Amino acid sequence: MEQLVFKMEVYEGPLDLLLSLIAKHKMDIKDIQIALIFDQYMEYVETAQRMDMELAGEFITMASELMLIKSKMLLPKQEEDPRKELVRVLMEYKTAKDAAKWLSDQEKNYAGRFEKDMDEIKPDKNVLTEMDVHILSKALERLLLRMAERHEEEQIKPIDNINPIIKRPIVPVSEKIGAVLRFMHRRGTAHFEDLFEEAQSRSEIIAIFYATLELLKDGKLSMMKAVGDITNSNIILEFNGDIQSDEVDSVI
Repeated sequence: MEQLVFKMEVYEGPLDLLLSLIAKHKMDIKDIQIALIFDQYMEYVETAQRMDMELAGEFITMASELMLIKSKMLLPKQEEDPRKELVRVLMEYKTAKDAAKWLSDQEKNYAGRFEKDMDEIKPDKNVLTEMDVHILSKALERLLLRMAERHEEEQIKPIDNINPIIKRPIVPVSEKIGAVLRFMHRRGTAHFEDLFEEAQSRSEIIAIFYATLELLKDGKLSMMKAVGDITNSNIILEFNGDIQSDEVDSVI
């Protein structure tokens, strides 16, 4: 039989030794050749004892377990493979050992690296970092309510009730995008409700509202809340001066 040379410090325990023997002979861990493994395992134990090495008791315990499995393997076919429990323990140990090696490699690769602290940037509490459509919707709701109250005070003709679509044609959003952009270019900053001062119908209010959303989404306008406004009801719009006057005039 091939003479094996072992270094005791290489093996952390009997399972480590068994995995080494299985790898050396390129065995399938689920189909261990117990006779061969047992002989070489015992050769290691005997060599270690002759060299007066101090073996942990678990090496001797494993030797007796291997001997028992080897003897059962010589018996006629059994219902359960005598190696089953040993295979389970070896697979669990191999999984833990592989994970430990991966963690060790990660520690070697990244232990010397340092993460730069993030620069603290104090947020501007007046600027809404995300376009809050809910706030704008509430403002629109107030505008529509005011218009409804104003119409209740006025005398409504029967034709308005019968066919309001004829009386109030739909206003194109594209038309209001240009109007809002020109208005904000002149004003620089304005309250949200200032956009609707000249609105004459519900359709016009809706068109201006959607036009404002489009300009906010495209970054041509930005939205803020007034300083000290807890209810978010006083919304301020600001024109972003990244486009030229002729570009504003060319918007339809």
